Amino acid sequence: MGTEPLLLHPIRRLSRTWQLRVLFGISLIWLAPALACGSFAPRPTPTPTTQVVIGGSAVDQPSTPGDAPALATPEPQIELADTPTPTLVPTPTEVFTPTPQPGTAIAVGQPARVVAPAGLNMRQEPRTGSQLILQLGTGVRVTVVSGPQSADGFTWWQVDDGQGNVGWVAERDAETEWLSPQLGQAQPADRDPRVGDRVQVMIAQLTVRAVPGTDAPMLTRVDQGSQFTVTAGPQQASGYTWYQIRSDDGSVEGWVAAGDASTRWLSPLE
Repeated sequence: MGTEPLLLHPIRRLSRTWQLRVLFGISLIWLAPALACGSFAPRPTPTPTTQVVIGGSAVDQPSTPGDAPALATPEPQIELADTPTPTLVPTPTEVFTPTPQPGTAIAVGQPARVVAPAGLNMRQEPRTGSQLILQLGTGVRVTVVSGPQSADGFTWWQVDDGQGNVGWVAERDAETEWLSPQLGQAQPADRDPRVGDRVQVMIAQLTVRAVPGTDAPMLTRVDQGSQFTVTAGPQQASGYTWYQIRSDDGSVEGWVAAGDASTRWLSPLE
């Protein structure tokens, strides 16, 4: 039995060829997207941005979906003011001026007494031709409030008599002292008494009554030169001005009339 060479069946050959063609076609289908896009990796999604102008320059800032674009808040600039250098002012040195002791020299704020034999004129201004306010009686105690000033050959001091009168008086002339810093012993003053004053009886006898008035009950009579303290008054009754007085030991206490139109019956001591 003879041997024949093995021949492939034509139909099987064609089948093999078509199989290769089919495989090649499928490969092209898969390779086409890769060749077109360059990669099978997914493309990144672009992030939306918002332009914000800061200081004159546009800056891209990422924005979150659904949120309004945030604006950058510029930092406030603080301007520092120049602080001037303080100028040191030297403290003035106080000059100590000693106040004369009462009774040694006339000085502002100190008492003085009128010693002019005929009284002392008080004037509006420190000069002899100025308007006359009143004449201070001898022995009147005053308080020096201003001065001295020189005019018309005199040294002038402004004084207060305690009765609401303030004016200028001359200290002295070439021979006689008119205003003295030496008070000496307390003397009766030609003025109305005030509560708290030390007073002296100026007539032979002065009637002390229970209340103000000439028809009031009499308590006692006091002699000239007797001294008391004014505790109340003044009060007007029966045509007189009345003051309540009290002795140091309290044995006498009542109301007395200060005087009539021409004479003081009760004078304060200064």
